[in-house]
Amino acid sequence: MEEIRKFTDRGLQKLVLTLYDKESLEKKDLASLEDLKELPEDKVIWLDIIGLSKVETIKKIGDRFKIHPLVQEDILNINQSPKVEEYENYIFTVLKNIFFNEVKDLETEQISIILMGNLVISIQEYDTDTFHNTHKRLEESKGVRKESGVELYYLLIDSVVDDYFLILEKMGEEIDRVEDELLDKPEKTVLNKIYFLKRELIFLRSVLWPTRNLVSALTRGEFEKIDEKILLYFRDIYDHVIQMIDIGETYRDICSGMLDTYLSSIGSKTNEVMKILTIFSTIFIPLTFLSGVYGMNFVYFPELEYKYSYLGFWIISILITIFMIRFLRKKGWL
Repeated sequence: MEEIRKFTDRGLQKLVLTLYDKESLEKKDLASLEDLKELPEDKVIWLDIIGLSKVETIKKIGDRFKIHPLVQEDILNINQSPKVEEYENYIFTVLKNIFFNEVKDLETEQISIILMGNLVISIQEYDTDTFHNTHKRLEESKGVRKESGVELYYLLIDSVVDDYFLILEKMGEEIDRVEDELLDKPEKTVLNKIYFLKRELIFLRSVLWPTRNLVSALTRGEFEKIDEKILLYFRDIYDHVIQMIDIGETYRDICSGMLDTYLSSIGSKTNEVMKILTIFSTIFIPLTFLSGVYGMNFVYFPELEYKYSYLGFWIISILITIFMIRFLRKKGWL
């Protein structure tokens, strides 16, 4: 499969601060959290933390913005399932970004998002350029720059979920290629590819279903910090997730069908081989009988005294062979 993203440096930690309103946008890289001075109240603030190599950064963020220690622990524990939780002053969300790694296997990175009024903090496990398109949209379109952090929160979730479509598209292309190989030349390598695809689809399903539950919770209006006007947009994300789950299930059915096709092809080949062997065995059974009889060590064989006994034996054998072939053809077995 074609790679979607590549790692830059897993050990690198970057801090990117973006401040914007309808008329202006400022984006800058921070050398450390000490560069994070007083934040304006009249702008949307996006602090993007890339990489988890420096645990003390998460601790400092937690202390400065009064983030609960359990949330800090969840951020650092990369084995979390997608979820959303509401605390007194913020909403904490965990998502999984899916991408193809260097060996073209599916891999996930954990993305944590904290919505705190006009402040949005995102923490990415790796530097996979997940929010590149979000940065680009904010820079190029003033219409995207809303005056509330909720809209940015929506954009970040939407960006992660939309990337799932790219993964499904690549997997669909790979399924088409494997299907063509299966019809052209069903070999064991094709079987391995089918099992690999099924495993990857199960892996994808394990991410999509918790994401569905997460987005479903956001659409029900249970969180006070999410305005009702933005619920419609979250419903759109929910519809996308449901659509992707359906596509994934369809792909799984196709893979199961390919597996049945492979087994049928192998069974058909085996039947053809058995058919040929059976035909040869059927033809040679009477010949084996004749040769067996005249191969026995009896003293008195009247036929052996005749001059043309050997020739007669071959004539009878050939006639039996011709009769057997014609008989099998007449029955439609040959």
